Amino acid sequence: MDYRLFIATRYLRRKSREAFVHFSILTSILGIAIGVAALILVLGVMSGFSSSLKEKIAGSFASITISQRGPITNYERVIERTKNCLGKEIVGISPFIETQALFQSGNGISGGIVKGIDLEREIAVTNVKDWLKKKELDLSGNKIILGKELARSLGVKKGEKLRLISGLSGKGSDFIVSGFFESGLYATDSAYSFINLNKAQEEFALPGMATGIGVKTRNLLKSERSAQSLAHSLGKNYIVRSWLRENKILFAAIALEKRAMSIILALISLVAAFNIASSLMTMVYRKVKDIGILKSLGVTKKGIRMIFILKGMLIGVTGLVFGMGLGLFLAFLLEKYQFIKLPAFVYDLSYLPIKVQGSDLITISATVLVITFLATLYPAWKAGKLEPTEALRYE
Repeated sequence: MDYRLFIATRYLRRKSREAFVHFSILTSILGIAIGVAALILVLGVMSGFSSSLKEKIAGSFASITISQRGPITNYERVIERTKNCLGKEIVGISPFIETQALFQSGNGISGGIVKGIDLEREIAVTNVKDWLKKKELDLSGNKIILGKELARSLGVKKGEKLRLISGLSGKGSDFIVSGFFESGLYATDSAYSFINLNKAQEEFALPGMATGIGVKTRNLLKSERSAQSLAHSLGKNYIVRSWLRENKILFAAIALEKRAMSIILALISLVAAFNIASSLMTMVYRKVKDIGILKSLGVTKKGIRMIFILKGMLIGVTGLVFGMGLGLFLAFLLEKYQFIKLPAFVYDLSYLPIKVQGSDLITISATVLVITFLATLYPAWKAGKLEPTEALRYE
């Protein structure tokens, strides 16, 4: 072991006449550990929140939506033109009719949205198949599938009749509830319902038409670029919107909040760094004799400085390790047991999600080590500046 590391390690050991210094060291370690654990949890929650929302929203809606100011009368030709434009970038494409409606049951009435879909095509665009049980994948005839929360507000069960009054035609028709879906998004589960596209065309007086076309692309992050290319190809008569543009404000706000929380919580580590500097300065003045002896034995100023830098770094690394362990343990408990519940109607999530990313751990570690290193520079410089004769004069 290098003599500088050996001496730095010895200086960390508790001695009865240096109880205050030892307490200061423990406080520094604890401060860094709490700061690191808090950063891991907060960044993990922000990442988990963003990721969960992104997965749920992306699974509920198409990557790109094509529409017109009125219904699309030749949607099959538009689909072919879309395929020719985007080619292999397309995963799935599905026409739909979507409109507001009133749902009336024997137990209540509620507003919502009815979406007429071609089930086989829709499965390739959204996660509708994952929201349903296999036996409930039935939209034949006048059957309707309701969001779980919408069904709860209407008080209907599977097999019961439901009257649907369309916002497009104003006409009311009876449907039979064939199943329920749960997407995980409260806004979707409390408002949406699905019927067969052909039935929707018949009910809403839109024969052979669609109000929109949903497209799922392979790379969600490139959907805006694909949407711009498609808009140019289809012309001004069509409105092409990307999922990314429709939701960019939400995820920009989450990203900004994540950065702000990181800066605020990093201040905890900064306060602990000042504590490290304070304990090192105290150590310098208490070790005047030791420094003088070391210098008289030939240890250079650089060697003395390195001893105190190593001591400070050992404090920082110890706090970092304890903080990492505590933060990851708490994150594991939070992810496994989900004991922090959220009101779903506010956050669209029923529990607090957490996703600890390796990049966040690297950033936290680097930040703590840099702050700790900077905190050791002045005390180390002060220790290296002492001359042997001056150091021994006080003994």
